[in-house]
Amino acid sequence: MSRPLPALTLERRPQVRNGVSRLLLVLLAALLALACDRAAELIPGSDETPTPTPTPAAANRTHTPIVAPAALRISGSAAANPSGPPAPSDADLARSVVQVRVVDAEGVPHTVRDGSGVIVDREEGLILTSALVVVRPGDGSEEGYEIQVATNPLPGGEPRLTHSAVVVAYDAISELAVLRLTGRLAEAEPVATQSDNEDSDDAAEPPLLDEPAATIGDAGVLKRGDPLRMFGHPGLHPSGADTPQAVMVTVATLVGVRAEPAAGELAWFTTEARLPHGNAGGPVFNSGGELVGISTQLVYSLNAPVSHVRPVVLAEDLIARASAGGDERPTRPLMHPGGAPGTSLPGVSGDITVTQPLFALEALGEGGSRALFDYGRLFPAAAPELNYEFVVQGAPDGAPVQELWFLDGVFQDDLSATYNWRLGAFALVSDRLASPNPAGPPTGVWRLEVWVNGSLRAASRAYLGVQPPGPSVSDFAFGTRLSPTYGPADLPTVGAEQVLAFFEYEGASLVERLSWAVYHNNREYYRSPEVEWRGGPNGVWWVGMYEPDGLERGLWRFQILFDGVVQGTDSFTLR
Repeated sequence: MSRPLPALTLERRPQVRNGVSRLLLVLLAALLALACDRAAELIPGSDETPTPTPTPAAANRTHTPIVAPAALRISGSAAANPSGPPAPSDADLARSVVQVRVVDAEGVPHTVRDGSGVIVDREEGLILTSALVVVRPGDGSEEGYEIQVATNPLPGGEPRLTHSAVVVAYDAISELAVLRLTGRLAEAEPVATQSDNEDSDDAAEPPLLDEPAATIGDAGVLKRGDPLRMFGHPGLHPSGADTPQAVMVTVATLVGVRAEPAAGELAWFTTEARLPHGNAGGPVFNSGGELVGISTQLVYSLNAPVSHVRPVVLAEDLIARASAGGDERPTRPLMHPGGAPGTSLPGVSGDITVTQPLFALEALGEGGSRALFDYGRLFPAAAPELNYEFVVQGAPDGAPVQELWFLDGVFQDDLSATYNWRLGAFALVSDRLASPNPAGPPTGVWRLEVWVNGSLRAASRAYLGVQPPGPSVSDFAFGTRLSPTYGPADLPTVGAEQVLAFFEYEGASLVERLSWAVYHNNREYYRSPEVEWRGGPNGVWWVGMYEPDGLERGLWRFQILFDGVVQGTDSFTLR
């Protein structure tokens, strides 16, 4: 079975007003990035309109079924080093792939989420996957759900549900997680025979897994243009209908490497592949058959494709933690879900997700081959241009998109753009604010807002030649649930299963990570994992703690940390 991906066409038409200089790029589906020069009357010397530069189209990608037995070499598979041993075939690699399902025994259908994973330790029964698929929310709403794993003993065959599993390590920044198999499912146990019973006293405990573990490679040596092999299951139908689930492989190309403030310079691999949702958590191998990444989405969605990859280097500490015993049933932190990244607004309804725009001082290439480096938010006054990028998931074709620019709070109409979305369900948008004046854009606080379908989806600030104020936290309030206006409701009481701490903050533009700790009678009771800060420079945020056994009497204190530094603390007493 083969699933060709539809060709995606980019046609971006920003407004051009009052002699504004604009670069319009038409980008066909493969690389899905756009770049244009932004210069207007505010920027001296902007009296020339560049000629649109098309970027080359790439061939459609197809998902190829694994049909060869593991003993056969699939045509085209080769070692990274031609003089060395041959690389594992697709069929060999497919045996390390698993399907992961979160199951609600009382739900219809039973499967709540599904994705893929890869065996990273056969003896310990460890599976690396996407946390978006397997990690429970922090409010206890999935307390009774179970994680089940289906293995692939035969290449080209349907996966077979064989094991139960639990999350033993979770990173809230990379959204990667490690599962530990806890045993075989009853229906997967082999039928015992009389000879088995007679030999049971002398027999060694059989391994949990018959399938091999992947060999972890060095993701840091990959470069743009390198071939990748992306494995995963197509994904279950939301209705519960029986659909083919055999492992598929997609040959893709590493288009670029992206940074992220909280995750570092090697945060994402960009590919031109557009895979079905069941590939989330699936392994990505280099040409030598080494594991170099995990496929994922921005947020879990049945309707959005899987395209970007988290480099496996981000999972090294996770795997080590899991091997050492792991954490005790980690859950997603209970906190403000965010609406428009870079603001404190409440969530916007719908399946459209836009990442907070990232800024960079430098860029290489044009059009689809354009890549940013020297990311940051604080830049010198003499910066010749301001490069930026953001990722969009789930925007329907034809949706109106607005990129609105502000300088020191003043709307820059000539620099802003409106266009209709033509990039499909997942795309990386790359652009720049430039000036032919050697002095570069004017100094000040530049703010970019991204609106889709009439709603603000993301915002971010860049500081050119100016220094933002430092962060501060104040005015705490506590409750056990959200009010209709997203404030605290119902004061904490003895026996309450959760508590929420609301606080005001300022000067948080350069903050990258948020965490919090909860103390009971001056002893640490809970400490959250670090999460990416999405609240922007100022506003109101909330964090919380779920306690299924109920809050006890005594003094409870919350401590808020930005980038590991305590910024504020407050407490309440339950009598």
